[in-house]
Amino acid sequence: MAGTTLSRPAFYQYFTDLHDLIISLLRDIETIMHQTASPWIDGEGETIAALWESNRAVVELCVQHGHIIRAIVEAAPLDERLEQAWKSFMQRWDDAVEARIVAQQKKGLIPPCDARRIANALNSLDVNLVVAAFGRDPHDDPRKVLETMHRVWSRTLYGQPPHASTAKKKRTP
Repeated sequence: MAGTTLSRPAFYQYFTDLHDLIISLLRDIETIMHQTASPWIDGEGETIAALWESNRAVVELCVQHGHIIRAIVEAAPLDERLEQAWKSFMQRWDDAVEARIVAQQKKGLIPPCDARRIANALNSLDVNLVVAAFGRDPHDDPRKVLETMHRVWSRTLYGQPPHASTAKKKRTP
């Protein structure tokens, strides 16, 4: 309370307890994350470029909110309400990624695979990556985290290096 301009009664006007505050923060993060990840999730533009932009936006958000995400990840197994909020958050991400994978499989952009398991694996890897990179100070280099995340996603989904067209041009004499 000391770090805010709110009195204790004012705080409880907005939140029933600390858990309610944390769940509200998680909802806010999710809303922003879905908006910023929309290039790939919504299928806007060239596939690899859209994936890069979505990954970049997620990393940027996680740089800002890594401490909160880490606190939620670590506290969720100890609190039933928080655990349910975290599971719902992750399930909605899995739903969005699965839907994009299925849509791109229908277009022949992604080879046949278990879209749900791939979505879950990619999202789980991202959580571990961003919590390790941005959940404590000092933070890792966001560019390196982005490059790692993008490499994993692009190779897993499309079976190619993240910048295949650029790599081919550099090799051509």
